[in-house]
Amino acid sequence: MKRLKIALVFISFYIIRWLSLGSALPPNWTPESKIRFTATVIEQPEYTDTNTIVRVGVWYINLRGYATIIPGNRVSFVGKVEPKVLGKMTTKIIMMDPTFEVISHTGCVKSYAPGCMRIWLLSMRERWVRVLEKSLPEPMSSLAAGILLGVKGQMPKDFYTALVNTGTLHIVAASGYNVTIVAAVIMNVLNGLVGKTLGVAFGVVGIVVYVLIAGAGASVVRAGIMGSLTLVAFYFGRPTEAKRLLYIAAGIMLLLDPVMIFDIGFQLSFLATFGLLYLEPVFKKLPKHSFLAEYLYPTLAASVATLPVILYQFGRVSYISPLVNMMVLPVVPLIMGITAMVIGVGMILPGLGQIIAWSLYPLLSYMVEVIMWWG
Repeated sequence: MKRLKIALVFISFYIIRWLSLGSALPPNWTPESKIRFTATVIEQPEYTDTNTIVRVGVWYINLRGYATIIPGNRVSFVGKVEPKVLGKMTTKIIMMDPTFEVISHTGCVKSYAPGCMRIWLLSMRERWVRVLEKSLPEPMSSLAAGILLGVKGQMPKDFYTALVNTGTLHIVAASGYNVTIVAAVIMNVLNGLVGKTLGVAFGVVGIVVYVLIAGAGASVVRAGIMGSLTLVAFYFGRPTEAKRLLYIAAGIMLLLDPVMIFDIGFQLSFLATFGLLYLEPVFKKLPKHSFLAEYLYPTLAASVATLPVILYQFGRVSYISPLVNMMVLPVVPLIMGITAMVIGVGMILPGLGQIIAWSLYPLLSYMVEVIMWWG
């Protein structure tokens, strides 16, 4: 009964937030109208072989060719749009092949404009990606950048397709797995040095910074909220109930941005975590083996839980995903650690960073070969 009351309260607040949202389009808009949309770009655009994709809130702007737009640019886009509407609410606005003009740039050194810290962190992330691009060939540099930072970069189309076909695209997107590793490392290193209180505080700060650096997508934000709540619960000596934290994290995100419920990344992230919490224990009742329990069962649980969304959104599913994930996931933590060393050392001593990068070759080569062979 208590949980039902909490659910009803959340639904009531969610409806209020939903009704409070205004329309992103002018009232006199028609399908033939050209709309001017001006905004400060916070996230790094995504580049494909033929297009540049800019995402700002509910706006999805597809530019033809390579467009030089960086985080901090204030850009004016002009073009026709195709809105996705639910009831009277616009959930997504697609602008195809518009004209654009960079009006100004938000200077994060002298200005405290909204999003300034995030812009600064993303600019730093781009510098780190450049270090990897100088130290490793493609697709290894994109793979390393994706695993640690959630950046796909100029990933070759054939390798990206292989990631999709094998169900391993999540590897190059910052997620709960990455957040767990970051939090564990910070806590293990600092807890014995500075005490429990500062250890938890630095752990939460580290998670927040990593979430911002990784682009603050739905999956990593959800994981960041859950990770932070878990650390706070650890500090107060309370039992950490992951299932409850999942709903709290999702609820906070949806109240802050009600339209996020239609975001594919949010849906997949929530369902994948739901599968790990509810389905993985069921699979573990099957014949037990340490390797199966650690890699196959979690992947299988997440794959089953996300199957409905994948089928609906993409019309296909990778049946070899559990096997391929079981083959590549064991080397991911090691790749994350060495990649962080390459970036940290390479920013100061490029030559030494390159030497460290050589140790990544066998790990990344193995992962690339497995994914390309199965994909």
